[in-house]
Amino acid sequence: MTYRSAHKTRTRLAACIAAAGFLFVSAAAAQTTLPPPNVPVGAEQRQDRIEDLERQLREQTAENERLQFDLNQAQREITRLRGMVGELAGVNQQLTTPPADSAAPPAGGGGNPAPSSLNEAQRAATGTLGSLPASEAPAPRDPVAEYTSARQLLNNGQYAEAEAALSSFLEAHPNAETAADARFWFAFTLAARNNHTDAAASFVQYLQGNRNGPRAAEAQVRLGMALVAMGDTRRGCSAFSSLVRQYPNAPRTVRDLATREARAANCAA
Repeated sequence: MTYRSAHKTRTRLAACIAAAGFLFVSAAAAQTTLPPPNVPVGAEQRQDRIEDLERQLREQTAENERLQFDLNQAQREITRLRGMVGELAGVNQQLTTPPADSAAPPAGGGGNPAPSSLNEAQRAATGTLGSLPASEAPAPRDPVAEYTSARQLLNNGQYAEAEAALSSFLEAHPNAETAADARFWFAFTLAARNNHTDAAASFVQYLQGNRNGPRAAEAQVRLGMALVAMGDTRRGCSAFSSLVRQYPNAPRTVRDLATREARAANCAA
């Protein structure tokens, strides 16, 4: 082989090697730009995904239950307010009828004055009572007027004022003929102002002293309402369900109220 032939051979070999190197680099570069192949998801990854979905489902279920509870509470409050509107109309009508003891003369008023047993000197000192002038002596409290005034406040929707007036009346006249009615309406005002704990206690107190009173059936229903509002749904539902058994002659309006409140509280049939 001549020198020129050998030189040509080496030149062509170098060119082939260079071309092969370029192709190799190009193929490698092209390979790096391809997307990675899909890696099959393992069993552990699938389990994690399932647990994540289950967690989301539990959270959504809890949120739905909370919303349903809030909706039931709102519906119960609307029902209670609607019932109170109707009852206040009844209160207004009852106010036109004077209480049974309204015919009794107020203490210290009316009639002929009792004959004086004072001597001349004592009569000359008229106008004093002990160490106080007679004009400053506290006037006797009239239970009829106080009760009527308290009921008027209730009728006007002035629950805070009615509550205070009825509380004062019960303290001053615990044995008045209207004391039982005052106890019922006092509990009613407490419930109207969302003081359900004290309302329940007052309805219980009314029922203890007036188990067969004219408002006993309604007091039992309202006791159940107060218990439900306090969160004691079990005893509240028991008060609703036992109404017909304990008061078979309860007015239709009271029975309807019990049915409506039992439904709102989701009591068992």
